[in-house]
Amino acid sequence: MFSKELESVKSKLNGCGHHWGTDFHLSGTTAYVGQDTWYETQIPYLVGLNGNNPGPGPGLILEDVENKDIHMTWTPGLTGCMGLAILGRNEKTGKIDLFFAHARQYDQVNATEDPKNPMFLARNFVKSHGEIRVFWGTDFFHGHSLQEGQAKRQEAQRKLSTELGCWVRNDDCIVTSDLTFFPKIGLPLVGSPATAYKDLTQDRDLAAKIAFSESKKLDKFTPDDKIVGKIQLHLVELKEKRYTHPRLYHQDNTREMKITALTQILEAYKVGNYDVLRHYARHAENNTSPFAAPEGKDVWSSKKGTTKMLAQLAARDIYQKISVMGYDGCGLQKDMEPISSYRFYKPNPKSELSPT
Repeated sequence: MFSKELESVKSKLNGCGHHWGTDFHLSGTTAYVGQDTWYETQIPYLVGLNGNNPGPGPGLILEDVENKDIHMTWTPGLTGCMGLAILGRNEKTGKIDLFFAHARQYDQVNATEDPKNPMFLARNFVKSHGEIRVFWGTDFFHGHSLQEGQAKRQEAQRKLSTELGCWVRNDDCIVTSDLTFFPKIGLPLVGSPATAYKDLTQDRDLAAKIAFSESKKLDKFTPDDKIVGKIQLHLVELKEKRYTHPRLYHQDNTREMKITALTQILEAYKVGNYDVLRHYARHAENNTSPFAAPEGKDVWSSKKGTTKMLAQLAARDIYQKISVMGYDGCGLQKDMEPISSYRFYKPNPKSELSPT
């Protein structure tokens, strides 16, 4: 389970972070952004990314990670930034590639259009690869209350999914300031390389975690044009009613909530962001508020129930498409809820992913 290569250098792992830019080399790299001094490659089998320098931050793409001698990537100091690790199968070569970044300006407007921003590489990576798995994280709660941190995490999940063009799963978020990633087994861990490697070697559930990660490979999601059209049409109708006279002014607030909900539903549906759609569909089913304010439950109130119907329709379509990707439901249960942990993942006994 553990590579002989990493075992041979484990005594050097405590030295990570002391060799930025020294003997810089990145064999097997198709692209990277940032200066050479932002990388650490001196310790064999490891690549480190330093995000403490001004600018968008470092990011790289490593080809064919299953057969390359890179067993660990890591980055420290993520507070206020975003750590990203994306695995995917190259549509041209058929090989598994890795994108890894310390994105300092991931939430900047047009970040995916700036070639100097690692988000540009990330977006192109998702476009050119299948079997996508996105792992992401930062310390959302540093200097914030629990409620504020949760809100920032939800906002980042929506932002990343929309910008990358795929579902960035909430359950694959790692809350940490230091992120270490093991590309050959598709697992992110909290902490420095030394800490992460120690935790990995002592993990009795490692095989189950690897199998669960493997099961969640995403193919490209294609939205139904008819559903998109229905949501867009209802949005137009609601926005037009803003300016009609006479109108029932006491319904203005409810109308604006419907517009907010449908805008988020449409944005999420286009990229297959199931977390957002399941959130709205669950509240629609229960007639409860999808927002922090209890009066948000009025978003579902109307004679026709169009907003409720559209939320449930979009969620059901995403579920039906994603649940047949990957293996064993692709991280989704039969009740349409996400499988929140490897502990609840039950692989098909005939599946090649079933841990022994």
